[in-house]
Amino acid sequence: MTQEINDKAREVQAPRIAMLSTGEEVLFGDIVDTNASWLSAFLFERGFQMTTRTTVGDSLQAISEGISSLATNHDIVIVNGGLGPTSDDLTAEAAALCAEIELELYDEWIERLELMYLQWQRPMPSSNIKQAMLPKGSEILDNPRGTACGFMVNIHGALCYFTPGVPHEFKTMVAEQILPDISQRFSSVSQKQVHRIYTFGLSESGIANRIEALKLPADVSLGYRSALPFIEVKIFYSDSSEQVSEFIASVEQELSLNTISINQDVRDFAASLMKEQGRGLNVFDCATQGYFHHWIAESSLKHDVTINSVNIPTVLNHFKGDDYLITLDGLYEQFSLERSGSNTLIITNTQSGGVQFILEVQDKILSQSVVFKRDYSFNARNIVISAIAIDMLRRHLNNDEMFADYGSVTRVSSNITTL
Repeated sequence: MTQEINDKAREVQAPRIAMLSTGEEVLFGDIVDTNASWLSAFLFERGFQMTTRTTVGDSLQAISEGISSLATNHDIVIVNGGLGPTSDDLTAEAAALCAEIELELYDEWIERLELMYLQWQRPMPSSNIKQAMLPKGSEILDNPRGTACGFMVNIHGALCYFTPGVPHEFKTMVAEQILPDISQRFSSVSQKQVHRIYTFGLSESGIANRIEALKLPADVSLGYRSALPFIEVKIFYSDSSEQVSEFIASVEQELSLNTISINQDVRDFAASLMKEQGRGLNVFDCATQGYFHHWIAESSLKHDVTINSVNIPTVLNHFKGDDYLITLDGLYEQFSLERSGSNTLIITNTQSGGVQFILEVQDKILSQSVVFKRDYSFNARNIVISAIAIDMLRRHLNNDEMFADYGSVTRVSSNITTL
């Protein structure tokens, strides 16, 4: 009866959620625990808040004690890692030890494994049988992307979800099974919506100065995420209303000059615009050694747009008048690229240590040169260069003001040549 009362009480309040990450490589920093940071953000944006994150090594005792401690003080525990077929994958055994129950062979997952290996036309190693040994009474969580099933079991009154450590398997399982289950069990928790504004060229303090003077509606909160060189402004709210819509519009207006996209990555935005306009992109990269192409490749595939990129040591560092076209004609002839139906982007270093961007579109050539306000590492420099290049393309495709001020660089020249 007491347990039933506790279960009902939990249904009417936000659950206390903890995450336990396992693995020596995570504990000692050999790999970054991206699963934990992703989960925290994913849950928060859907109305749930993680209160504790813990990491332990590949030890039966450490995992068992970690589960026990978190389950005693939380309503939900999400355990990540240690469900593989090798001897150091001890999470299922630790869960059984902690819950004081036996491991049991789940025939349904054996059948699933045999089917997987049959489809792969490979014999199933006997070691994989270990992945079907789960604490007795567990509920299986399907893994459509790997051989390690997840499972859910009640330990010390907490709902404990066990997941594989492979990021794409983990994220799929959380999004498709764990979150829906939590949402059903804690149905009174309001699901948050999030409006994302991606900015470039402002600092967090600069953004705060612009928007935090605005009157924040009830049940609306702000969040910031900085990832060089962009800052994402997140507006969280539970229910859409006229007041919320007006607030979002006010924030967008305040940040309009530095907004590069809304509710989607700027690379996806630029690629979608290219798709709509039937344009491809040819890139002559003399500055980032292929980083720019690598950075936008996934978006080009997603939106089915053609982006060709050639890495070359240098082109003329100074262009004047007809030299633009002479240089472009020479590059196309040298590398035998198809010019029709595509815009052209040249990224090249300048003698002053800055970067020049040249964008040829249907009826004009746009160019700008910038110098950096601070010393960047090679990788950080490439990130900033790529951001300026994609923003320049986006501004043209979206018919926005072509040249913007960026906080990290100074624009020393710009030019528009009509063809």
